[in-house]
Amino acid sequence: MGNLFRQKFGEKIKELRTKQHITQEELSFRSGVSRSHIGMIEKGLRDISLTCIFKLSRALNTPIYEIFDFDSIEKYQNEDNPIS
Repeated sequence: MGNLFRQKFGEKIKELRTKQHITQEELSFRSGVSRSHIGMIEKGLRDISLTCIFKLSRALNTPIYEIFDFDSIEKYQNEDNPIS
């Protein structure tokens, strides 16, 4: 679950950022999250804390639930920890 979820989450952050014509540097300034951390999140290479999700959602002027609209529990049932 972890790798696919991180990848999809990162793609969503990048999508929201680029739709607003914001660079990683600008998002870093607005959110207080380092540019390198944002880059790693967008590539799906880094787990992310709730605090970081909150900061990014505020910096992107996007409700947290919208960041997760890519998610479907069925996608992950056959991965690391199947859901019964």
